[in-house]
Amino acid sequence: MKAVRNDSMKLLMAMLLTGFAVGLSGSAAADEKAALGLDQLIQMALESSPELQGAEQDMVAAKADLSQAKAGQWAQMDVTGIVGPVWDAKTPYVVVTSTPLSGVYVGSIMDRDEDTIGVFGRLELMITQPLFTFGKISHRQEAAAYGVDVKRSARDKKRGDVILKVKEYYFGLVVAQQGLKAADDTDAFIQDARKRIQRLLELRSTNVQEADLYRLAAFEADVKQFKAKAESGARVAYLALKQTVGYAANQDFRLDAKELPKDSRALGNQEEYVQTALARRPELEQLQKGIAAQRSMVEAAKADLYPSIFAAGIGSFAGAPGREYWSNTYFRDEFNHVEGGVVLGAQWHFDLGIGQAKVSKAKAEHQKLIHTKDYAERNIPVEVTKYYQDAMQAETSFKAYEKAAVGARKWIVSAFTNFDMGVGTARDMFDAIDRYGKNQGEYLVNLYNYHVALANLSHAVAEYRSYNP
Repeated sequence: MKAVRNDSMKLLMAMLLTGFAVGLSGSAAADEKAALGLDQLIQMALESSPELQGAEQDMVAAKADLSQAKAGQWAQMDVTGIVGPVWDAKTPYVVVTSTPLSGVYVGSIMDRDEDTIGVFGRLELMITQPLFTFGKISHRQEAAAYGVDVKRSARDKKRGDVILKVKEYYFGLVVAQQGLKAADDTDAFIQDARKRIQRLLELRSTNVQEADLYRLAAFEADVKQFKAKAESGARVAYLALKQTVGYAANQDFRLDAKELPKDSRALGNQEEYVQTALARRPELEQLQKGIAAQRSMVEAAKADLYPSIFAAGIGSFAGAPGREYWSNTYFRDEFNHVEGGVVLGAQWHFDLGIGQAKVSKAKAEHQKLIHTKDYAERNIPVEVTKYYQDAMQAETSFKAYEKAAVGARKWIVSAFTNFDMGVGTARDMFDAIDRYGKNQGEYLVNLYNYHVALANLSHAVAEYRSYNP
């Protein structure tokens, strides 16, 4: 029995320990931040972007306008129903009298109203089918169809803006984290130099002075300022990126990259980028479709100056329980009747210049869109060229400063060695550390500028229209 009891205790302890280990593992997994890459962040931003959701609703509204314009060619029905009080009455009769001398007969209708009040109801309906409108309907249908294309291009533009925003935040966060590492690296050199100077001061060496420590403190202040800026930039970029991708306030993530890539992208011919931008930019498509839509609206405004031909079916039904029906061709019983028929009609609106003014306004808006398109076609090549040249300049700069930073680091090692051997001065160490910090800072700034310039160039040539994260 004792052995069985011991085995049971061991099994119970094993189960408890296993459950405790699983709990710790689950807790650690819950606390671990998700590692997200650029493509993942872009996909999350596109799925949660309120700007894109708003653009989608603009598309829905434009399609509704198109459906409304298409429905204008079909029959429409107006129905009016009324209910109200009316005197109860019986069918009137006609009394004919004559004068004995003239022999003239005179007839009069005798009402037979009663002293009670009843109710009546009437239903009026009219079904109208347009037959020929001189283009009022067809031109508005064309304009609405172009309007859908305009909103689609606007949605593509908004999608590209979201992608560019995520890239800028992502690159900013990565380079800020690199800046913190660079600041720590420079600070480590400063602390190392301080120890060497303090050691020689304690030995009363003539190779150092008390002022060297003060000069070193000045360098250290610059490093702390740089580190504070990097920390602030990292916090701002992280929060902006978190909001853009739709992360909740109690959720956190980390980037899967610790450094920006240093390998440069082989850029094509500048003129090819310009031609690609002119062919693919959604803004130009938006303006082209907008011009076509406004041209159709001009024609629709002109058509409003002409009549509309239509066929109509008319019906009227009325009944009053307290009144007898009076059937007479020349006198309509407003409270008891059943009528219907089909007619052909025309409607023509006349005014003293209002319609012509609407045509003039539509023409002006059409010309405005044409001028806007001309401006865009002139400005886009300049924009593409700027981003292209920014990328070329930043590439040359970050590569040069990277080499300079490597050389400055070697200079620090050499200055430290010479200082320890007594053949170098503290000033040599200060100059080497100062140059290393500045080169590292310029390297990171230009590396960030390079990636942002590439992102802007990609956005300028509308590569986002075929981008699939």
